[in-house]
Amino acid sequence: MPISDAAVTDDEATFVANYWTNHWEGSDIQSGYDSWVESQEPFPLIQSYISQLKKGASVLDGGCGLGGWTAYYTAKGLDVVGLDISEKTVDRLKETIPNCKFELGDIRETHFPDNHFDAYFSWGTFEHFESGLEACFREANRILKPGGYLFTSVPYQNGRHLRRDKSPLYKWDENFDKDTGYESAMRFYQWRLTIPELKREFEIGKFKCLEVHPISKGVGVRRAINHDLHLTAGTNLSRAANLVLSRFIPANYVAHMILGIGRKK
Repeated sequence: MPISDAAVTDDEATFVANYWTNHWEGSDIQSGYDSWVESQEPFPLIQSYISQLKKGASVLDGGCGLGGWTAYYTAKGLDVVGLDISEKTVDRLKETIPNCKFELGDIRETHFPDNHFDAYFSWGTFEHFESGLEACFREANRILKPGGYLFTSVPYQNGRHLRRDKSPLYKWDENFDKDTGYESAMRFYQWRLTIPELKREFEIGKFKCLEVHPISKGVGVRRAINHDLHLTAGTNLSRAANLVLSRFIPANYVAHMILGIGRKK
């Protein structure tokens, strides 16, 4: 999936770092993460595995963003490192949450030793490199202990997207004109995967794939309402459509992300 961007000459790591720096700069780093983390869809899906870890077990939060998961599991007695590619974000985290470990780094090539972590979670990060997810899975395998758990979420190539992709490009990509093509430079942004494709990435990366679940159905419903039904968010019609679609439309058709759980072989 490409996006329009003026900085097409930046190398990929610089582009990704700058993108997330700009993304997180507008957000506040807060304390008291318990209720927020426990309300996130991945939480109940991974907690049965995390709860098996001994106190002090080593965990990596890859692409930690605003540090909520790092702070939560640090408070639960795990030895968590939050890793992010945005230097400004990491500096803010170190200042705002000084009792947690935050480090600057690229998840494709970290400085951690082999067989170091008992578990590794990464939400919405593996998909952002044009060469694919292989380098992320390979590095995850290197730094996890044998039997260590990997939890990762990526955008879902769901039924809605598969149906949409049968249409001509100009009908669904606002940046594309059927006569003139793309008027501005485009660069890669992210991959979307089907459930079988994510399972295969785990197995290629030498992980046993234990589970894959569609998540973020609410986000997917809102995007369908906006992009497919062309209803403005916040209107009575949009809210009514949300109530109906959220209740009846299957997650496999509309969910925004998929969460995979694997164990290092």
